[in-house]
Parts: sequence; structure tokens; C-alpha cells
Amino acid sequence: MENAHIKTPLEVGEYLRTDLRNGLTENEARVRKEKHGLNVISKEKSDSPVIIFFRQFNDFIIWVLIAAAFISGIILKEYIDMWAIIFVLFLNAILGFSQEYKAEKALESLKKMTAPTARVIRGGEEKIISSSEVVTGDIVLISGGDAIPADGRVVGVQSLRIDESLLTGESVSVNKTAEKLLSEKVTLGERKNMVFLGTNATLGRGRIVITNIGDHTEIGKIAKYVQIPKEKTPLQKELKKTGQIIAIFCIFLSVLIFALGYFRGFELAEMFLLAVSLAVASIPEGLPAAITVVLAIGVQRMAKKNAIVRRLHAVETLGATTYICSDKTGTLTQNKMKVQALAVGGEIHGPAEKAFKLMSENEEIKKRINAILTVSALCNETRIVDGAYQGDPTEIALVEFAEGFGFKKSDLKKKLPLVREIPFDSERKMMSTVHQDKEGFLILTKGAPEKVLNLSKKISKNSSDLTGEEKEEIFQLNNRMASDGLRLLGIAYKKVNKLPEEISNENIEKDLIFMGVVGMSDPPRPEVLEALSLTKKAGISVSMVTGDHLLTAKTIAQKLKLLDGRDVVEGKTIEEMSEDELESKVEDIAVYARVDPIHKVRIVNALKKRGHITAMTGDGVNDAPAVKLSDIGVAMGKTGTDVTREASDMVLADDNFATIVNAIFEGRLIFSNIKKFVNFLLSCNISEVGLMLIAMLSGLPIPLFPVQILWINLVTDSFPALALGVDPPSGNLIEKPPRKKSEHILTLNDFFKISWEGMVLVAFTFIVFLMSIKVFHFNIETSRTIVFSTMVMSQLFHAFNFRGVPFYSKKIIINKFLVLAFIFSFIMQVLITSLPGLNVILHSVPLDLVQWLMVFGFSFSSFLLVNTILSLTKE
Repeated sequence: MENAHIKTPLEVGEYLRTDLRNGLTENEARVRKEKHGLNVISKEKSDSPVIIFFRQFNDFIIWVLIAAAFISGIILKEYIDMWAIIFVLFLNAILGFSQEYKAEKALESLKKMTAPTARVIRGGEEKIISSSEVVTGDIVLISGGDAIPADGRVVGVQSLRIDESLLTGESVSVNKTAEKLLSEKVTLGERKNMVFLGTNATLGRGRIVITNIGDHTEIGKIAKYVQIPKEKTPLQKELKKTGQIIAIFCIFLSVLIFALGYFRGFELAEMFLLAVSLAVASIPEGLPAAITVVLAIGVQRMAKKNAIVRRLHAVETLGATTYICSDKTGTLTQNKMKVQALAVGGEIHGPAEKAFKLMSENEEIKKRINAILTVSALCNETRIVDGAYQGDPTEIALVEFAEGFGFKKSDLKKKLPLVREIPFDSERKMMSTVHQDKEGFLILTKGAPEKVLNLSKKISKNSSDLTGEEKEEIFQLNNRMASDGLRLLGIAYKKVNKLPEEISNENIEKDLIFMGVVGMSDPPRPEVLEALSLTKKAGISVSMVTGDHLLTAKTIAQKLKLLDGRDVVEGKTIEEMSEDELESKVEDIAVYARVDPIHKVRIVNALKKRGHITAMTGDGVNDAPAVKLSDIGVAMGKTGTDVTREASDMVLADDNFATIVNAIFEGRLIFSNIKKFVNFLLSCNISEVGLMLIAMLSGLPIPLFPVQILWINLVTDSFPALALGVDPPSGNLIEKPPRKKSEHILTLNDFFKISWEGMVLVAFTFIVFLMSIKVFHFNIETSRTIVFSTMVMSQLFHAFNFRGVPFYSKKIIINKFLVLAFIFSFIMQVLITSLPGLNVILHSVPLDLVQWLMVFGFSFSSFLLVNTILSLTKE
């Protein structure tokens, strides 16, 4: 049923064909269940695990690698290389397979949110049934502590308050009413006469008629958004593009070399073998594995800093984020109401140190504050469960505030036993408790300041009646506190010798002694201000997106210096905007208040249309759709719901917004390192192909055998490349602006750079090959071994160029993994050229000292030249 909030209970009952007193008959309930199904959230039929697994191989670069594995094993008999490629393929497939089950888990979490049982009225009798059996038109009874089994219209209420923070984001529980609303276009948080699946009653009682079940509830609508497949991250898209370009380019070069060899008269079989070897060797088959390892290492580093990454590629995506949409409650704030100020004696005072000081200096103020603390401790419905207070967040804040001054609830209850309680009523907006003391009875009252003040006669025990001037002064103090976004409660009490025969709010809540006003709010997290300052330095914009009140959200934003001259809007304003209008204004809005889940989705989509890589943080169910649809979804680990965590890419274990800053740094560092080793691998591959091409054009013998090319790639594509993947930062990455969405791992500038770097390596290896044959007249086996070793050492030295510092800087060797990779790979190269058996397989021969000096001289010279050019162009 739509728009039940603008209809009277009688109209809703007539529309749903139900008796608001006696409920449905069992027969009618059975008919409706057969027609509309169970009150559960359904999910779309998913593919079988086998189909999902094999779908991971549907990619061009994967097809090329499969062909490379086949050629390596069947034609070249290089079984180690074949199994390495197969391992990489299955590793990537398993990772992709695991990701596709996340939507399933998210939906399971949504289904778990349904209350297990519900109290319904059927045929005039109260029954407890499974929540899945609830149907539209059922009359459900709700009391404090109950979970709401489905969406419903309130038709009867007694001080019913509902905690809707998981759905709306509002930190304060909502008073419910049975009255109809006048406006059709109101947000979920403003529908005071409706209750929703997934929320919980904190106190009071109510009677509701079920209007929507299962997929038609607000939670069910959210489930549809959670089912939308997660888009590939920018890195995944970029790697796919890059892989295709590399594969096509390498195949083209291999065909070119085959053609040149054929026209030069080399044997057809030999040239085919060489061309295939070059194709296999020049495609960086180790790239997917290297990226997987680097991302995994980044994930481990981030986990130690309380950022748990659920999608491997999301690590890099966060580093590219340009806009963060942050939930307020529990993310920017502590998700815990806290007393912030007292209005006592005509002034606003701090709740702790300043109040203590006033109590010691002024006896009258001390009496008033003591009265406020007594009311705070006793006039509430909080209870202790498992050693912690449970109940309405506002009342918990009052109790904890009182205990901070030594006014412990349990001790006071013994001295002042409870006689009677007049519960909170949404019309009276007050609550009172009656306690017995030695002299008679003590009546304690709290509620809306204006209501309490109007029922108060005095402002202190011995004063005369409240004057109009005194009331006006109190109202002005209230306005000042309210403008700071505080939730206000007036505090009053009175003493009587005896109670009236009939205790009611009319004869108890009158002639009160007004003591003051307590102001509460959900305070900002202390570390968030610094974290937001760092996001500004990093060139990242932040907006607050919350279901809370506009004034409250604006106040928090001002305290966090989040506005920066930008606008503050409500959800109903977004409702009136077209998609184009929202897109044009979205970058100029700092705070979105009173928003519904669909609004958050629209905001994220508008930002993405503006070219932003967006992150959405959140904890409630209401955040799940936007978290799912954003480029990077960030959920809270402590306060977050299972639904949001399953829809997210990353979970903050400490619910700390500042952790996002660390994650951004890690993401930027990872992308920087991925860029380093991709460029390193390609410049090395260009040097191998370039050497072969120049040798063919110059009429020299083939400088490298296929197996030697495969060995070079095995040595340089593994340890040095992985060491670059964990390279320490060479600059302050957090203060650099985010890279543009259009920026590729391989830009035109990168292609130019790796090309000339590769050609420098080609030049020195070609010269040493030429000298070995023409100057020193070494035999062809020795000359090939010198070229082979020079190419390996040149590439190992070349890895240090990607540290981005001059060769004489101490920072050149700061990466201990790169140093160890260099030493290990060098030892391996000496062994395979010297040990009998190994050098036969690789067609190499032992080298003497002079020949090794040639290898080191030419390889180190290529490193020096590249390093010098890079240093000069950098300056």
C-alpha cells in the first residue's frame, strides 16, 4: 500500500479490508499468504557455481595467456613456464569467483533482519506467529524491545518510540503517532505514523496494521539495489585495456620478426619457434600474478591499520577517490548521545568541569544542578542488560551524565523508591516519575522545555512565581542552544506531602519548580577534524549524507569545517530536482539532510556522471544501496549492519573516519607501485624484442635463444618486479591531487619513456654483442652468453631506476626487497651459466673474469645513462 501516512487509520483499514480491532480471520490470512507469498525478501535466480567460475576466463588477455601456456608446454616443452601461467589463470579465476558471491551474502543478511516472531490479532485473539507468516492487513502489537516484522501504519499508540537509525540514519529514536500526515512528499524519517521492517521499538506500546511485506517493504526495495552487480574498479578496467594493447603489440612484433627472418633465409621451423618464444616472453604473463600479490600485501598492511578490504582491487580504487559521501551518525559522529550543555541560572554552562566549578562557587546553582542530576538519573526507563544501559539513547545519555557527577541510578532508587510513573506521551511531550522520600513524595519531570516551563510555577524552591521576563530569558537560552543543533530537555521537580487519590498527569505535572535545560547531541569524533583536513590536502571533497535533521547536520558540519561555502539541502529538495539539475548542483552541496536510500543512490550517480570516483561510507541498512553502487563502498565494522558490510568493498574495523585517510594513502602508493613495475616489465620486454629486431636487421646471428628469453623473463618478471610492487613512497602521496579518472596506467608519455629506456638497454647489449664477435672474436656461444648475462644484469640494474632518485642517493637502496632480489637473481644467473647441465639447457658457457667485467661494465653503464636522463628531466 502506498501513501498510508496521509490516510486515517480507518481509511487504511478499509483499503486493506481488515478489522482494526479484531484483525483478519485465519482463513483470510491464509488466502492472502497464498496470493502474495511469505513475508520474506526474495532474490533473483543466480547462475550455478560452475558457470560463474568459467565466466572468469572470458577475457582477451586470458585467452592469450591460455594460448601462451599451450605453446610453452606443447611446442617449446617449457613446462615450468606453462604451469606458472596456469597457476596465475586459476588464481585470478578463484578471486573473481569469490567476489560474485558477495551480493548473495548481502541478501542473506537482509533476510536475517526480519523479526523471528510477531504478535498479531487474528479473529479477535492475540497470537504469536513467525514473522514470515505476517500478511498485509494483519494487526500487530508492538512494545518496547520488539523488532518490527514488516512495514505498517500506526493505528494506536502509547508513548511508542522507534529506533530507526539503521534505516534513516537519525540517531534519536522517533515518537510515533496514529494521526495522519498532511503532506504526501515526506522522507521516511518524517513519517511519524509509519513503522518499518528492520527497526526496533525502544519503549512504549503500539498497534500497527501491516501495509507492505517482503520485497515491497523499504528494506525489500533496498535489496533490489544490493542485487545490482558491482561495477569493475578503474584498475580492473585499465588492466583489461592495457593487457589487450600489450598482447596485440607483442603479437605484431613477433609476426614482424618471423617475416624478417624468413626473408633473410633462416629456417622456417627455427623462425617459427623464435617468433612464438618472443610472443610468449614479451607478453608479461606474470603481470596479473604480480598485481594480485601487490594488492594482497597492501590488504595486509591496511588490515593492521583497521581497514579490512573485501575486494582486492578496491585497494587501488580508494587511492583514486575524488569525492567521499560520508554518513554522519557513527561515522563523523560517535553514534552516542551525550550531554553537551546546561542552561542554569540565566547562562549556558559546560556539562562537566565548568558545572563542577559553579557548584563549588554558588550554593543556589549547586541545588539546581543537583536537582537536574537527580531527575536525569531517575526519570527514565533505562535498564541494565549485560552490564550496559539499554533504552532510548537520550535517556541513556542523561543517566551517564548523572553518574559522571556521582549520581548513580541504582543508589538513588534505594533512597527514593519509585511509586508511580507517568510515561512519555507525544502530545504532552513530557514524562514524570513519583518517588517517596522521608518528608513525603518527590515528583520528577523532564520533557520539551516550553511544555515543562509552561507547567512550572517557580524557578527555585524559595523564589516567587516565574515572571514573564524570566520565561523570556529561558526561551532565549533555549533558542541559542537549539541553534547549536542540541536536543533540549527541560528539567523540573516538586515536593508534596501526600499524593492525590488519582494520580494523573493533570494533577501531578503542575506547579512545578523549573531547574534548567539540558542540551544533548551526538558529538563529532575527535579525530575526524584532522582527517578531513588531510582529505582537503589530498584534493578530495567530502559531503555529509544523513537522515538526521537539517539543523543537527549543519551544526556538526560547521564544527568539522565541512561547509566551505557550499549549500545544505534536505531530501525533499532532492526529490524535487531532476537528474540533470542534481548533477549540475551536486558538487556545490556539503550537507544532505533527511535523505532516503533512493536519494543517496541519486547523489552517488550524479557525482559519477560528473566524472568523480566516489566513495560512500555508511553503517545502516539505508546506506547499503549507495555503498554498493559507489566506486568504493566503505562500511563501519563496529556499528555497521551485516547488509552494509556485505555490500561494501572495505570495512573500517574501528569505525574511524581517519582510517580512510590511511587507506587513501595505501591506495595511491599501490597504484604508484603498480605503475612502476608495469613500466619496468614493458621496458624490459621492449629491450628483448628490440635486440632481436636490430640483430636481424644488421645481419648478425640470433643473439638469444628462445629458452634464454624465457629465462630472462622468469628472472626479471618475478623478484625485482614484486620488489617494486612494495616499494616505499618517494614523495608525499597524500598531498598530491587524485589522479584523473581518464589517466591510464600506460600514458603516451609512459610509452615514450619505456621505449627509450628499452632502447638504451638494447644499445648497450647490442654493442657488447658486436664487440664480442667483431673486436674480441669470441665464439658465438660465448658471445651469446655475454649478451644473455648483460641483458639480465641490465634489467636488474634498471629496476633501481624506478625508485625515482639519483644513483648517488642513499634512497636508491632503501627498498631492501629490491636489493635482495638483485642479489638473488645475480647468483641465479652465475649458476645457470657456470654449472654443467644447467648451461647445456640454456645454451650458455662459463665466463671468465674479463667477460664478467664486460657484462657488469655495459649493464651498469646502461643503468647510469637512464638514471642520469631521468634525474635531469625530473629537475
